[in-house]
Amino acid sequence: MEIVIEGWRAGSEERKAAATVAAADLPNLTEEQKTVARKLGISEEAYARSTYAGRENQKRLTEKTKRFARLLEKRLAALAEGARIDRVRLVTIEHEYRVDISANGKIIHFRLPEEMVDDLIEGGSASIEEQIATRLEHVLAGQAA
Repeated sequence: MEIVIEGWRAGSEERKAAATVAAADLPNLTEEQKTVARKLGISEEAYARSTYAGRENQKRLTEKTKRFARLLEKRLAALAEGARIDRVRLVTIEHEYRVDISANGKIIHFRLPEEMVDDLIEGGSASIEEQIATRLEHVLAGQAA
């Protein structure tokens, strides 16, 4: 199963962490990044800190997405024998998960708002898990025809 985080963002937690990193430990900027920093009117160090924060957020989003994928995989196995998740993609700018599922020789596209996944992962809500399962069931049923 492929896990993809499309885009990046950095929250306050990652920005605070980036602010405390020694300048020597920040990522080296490419010439293109240095040009962007100049165009934005910010220092290269500030841009590098932003890049660092973005990378840390990517790690956090990847872990969250893997947890979601494992939960969804279990639910999918109970709903459709032989179905599998090919890819789970988080489109950060749209705050949406896009899941590609292979079942019965077809590719089925399943979408969920990131907020719903956050509620499931962070709160462990049985009602959210049931809502996701119902949505998945409807998508699978719609593609079976």
